[in-house]
Amino acid sequence: MPDALRLPFDEPASFFVVVFLAILVGPILARWVRLPAIVGLVLVGVAIGSGGAGLLQRDGTIELFGTAGLLYLMFLAGLDLDRESFARERKGALVFSLSTTVLPLVVTTLAGMALGLEFLAAALLASAFTSHTLVTYPTVQRFGLAETRPAVISLGGTLVSTIVALLVLAVVAAAHSGTLGPVFWLSFVGGIVLFFAAAFTGLPRLAQWFFTGLGTDRTVRYSFTLAIAFGAALLAEVLGIEPIVGAFVAGLALNRFVPGDALLMERIQFLGSSLLIPIFLVSTGMLIDPVELITDPEGLVLGAVLTVAAVGSKVLAVYPTRAVTKLTRSEIGMMVGLTTAQAAGALAAAIVALDIGLIGVTEVNAVVLVILLTCVLSGALTERFARSIPRPDRPTPKIGKTVVVPIADSNRGQQLVEVAAAVARRDSGVVVPLTVLNFDAAPDEVERLRDELTSEVESVALGSGADLRSMVRIDVTASAGMLHTAIESGASSILLGWKGYAARSSSYFGEDTDAIITLSPVPVLVCRPADLAPSRVVLDVIDRDFSPVARPTTQLCVEVGERIARHFGVPFVVLTDQHPDLVRQVVHEEVELVTDERDSLQSLPDRTVPGDIVIGGMPPTRAGLDRRASQLARALPGRTLLMVSGR
Repeated sequence: MPDALRLPFDEPASFFVVVFLAILVGPILARWVRLPAIVGLVLVGVAIGSGGAGLLQRDGTIELFGTAGLLYLMFLAGLDLDRESFARERKGALVFSLSTTVLPLVVTTLAGMALGLEFLAAALLASAFTSHTLVTYPTVQRFGLAETRPAVISLGGTLVSTIVALLVLAVVAAAHSGTLGPVFWLSFVGGIVLFFAAAFTGLPRLAQWFFTGLGTDRTVRYSFTLAIAFGAALLAEVLGIEPIVGAFVAGLALNRFVPGDALLMERIQFLGSSLLIPIFLVSTGMLIDPVELITDPEGLVLGAVLTVAAVGSKVLAVYPTRAVTKLTRSEIGMMVGLTTAQAAGALAAAIVALDIGLIGVTEVNAVVLVILLTCVLSGALTERFARSIPRPDRPTPKIGKTVVVPIADSNRGQQLVEVAAAVARRDSGVVVPLTVLNFDAAPDEVERLRDELTSEVESVALGSGADLRSMVRIDVTASAGMLHTAIESGASSILLGWKGYAARSSSYFGEDTDAIITLSPVPVLVCRPADLAPSRVVLDVIDRDFSPVARPTTQLCVEVGERIARHFGVPFVVLTDQHPDLVRQVVHEEVELVTDERDSLQSLPDRTVPGDIVIGGMPPTRAGLDRRASQLARALPGRTLLMVSGR
């Protein structure tokens, strides 16, 4: 018989055939019997492992891919976590973190002691069930619930419970070996402090430097992001912290650099959802040997008791959280599903206990049974309750989240994309350069324009730290195509090029600028770019900007000015003919304020120089650009003029 066909398969071709067939068949079989796809992958792992058909052995390769999948799962969870949502739910996350850590630890320890285990052995086993693995997080993502309150609170609880479980495991092992002392505590606490300091201060700076310098190619950015994810896991392990904590924290540190709707995020999710995470689930199933479990009655009893204790304590843990957060029954059910599953981490803790002589093989078999039962239960609960939770309403996006930039002229297009990237950078947003063609455009012309558009402006946006997604579309008119794109792409703002002519309807986009401003559902920035490098950002504030209806637009102008000034590394100055106390109501104290009693049409030419970026607000009571915009354009040659219309 050829070596490639000998069991267990270890040749590359036969190995990957079995792995990919398992990934393919598992979800299909699960749907046939009305089980979640995740459960199907775990059960297929049981079937093909050494305790089943023996097709694969859970050794080097599958274990490596499985561990990578677990780290990848936690990294994705960190990338998905909205920091603002987490800040809003910090009270609920704190309560849940305490309850989902303390209750399982106490209940499972008592259950183990009731079955005859010594205190240290029971406590170490309890540490395995104190934490949990987000096995069903892909289900939450599939239902579009990753930003909901129960998901955010569960992620907070996962981070805390994993660290506490690690602490208990380390303390019990040190106590058993007699090394529990000041040196142990100093190294453990010091490692945690050092890791979090490096992750939350060093990683963002490193990512910012890389994305605006070397990382102007998406493939390079992708490789860098994965290197950071696994590098953080390695650093955590070196410092005595669980690698999954490192991967999760790396996701948190990088999530503002990887927009959820960017191509980079799509690539990251694709590798995880199609390969690494399914292999992790299959490898989890391969831990289980059904024959050994059935022939060990004592292990079955212990496993059943520990399962009841672990699951019951996780259920109890959500009730203090419900009292604080007022979550619905379905939301609580989804939290239970998310935080119930145990996986390879629990087995790792059991093996540590076995190696130091605290427990025997029977207890390890019991842990394996807990892994099987909790994975099946977790998958069923999450799928059941996620179906009844409505998707959250999308909040009003920040102005830089998705900036649509209509482009007709390639030279000016690069200047506009640079300004759009300056607006988008703070939000790690996406710049969408857009060209609209008439219905008579040939298919090869569409492809040619798309390639030209991407090659000309991609490096500008990526080099500025923003992501880019070029679009060429066909529509009845250019303005209709732009507005349709803005709505379909969930635009947060539109940046229009403008020639600054007295005929205000003339724009680079070739359509009526006023109509676009009037019909746009999001803020519109109208830009007359200059050829000189930016030297300052000057905000023009006049009396009309302080009326009740205009104040939101004025505040938006301040935000846009601060973003652009920070992006180009130039000063931000406010020029006004109003009283400073009035202006300070909308302008931060650290911003330089220059008062000139003359009308800004006279003061701006004297107070600015070619290369300055001059920003002004458009009256919300007027449908489009007003006469003042054209006057400013004529009075300020060599300056970039940016008129802002709020919504």
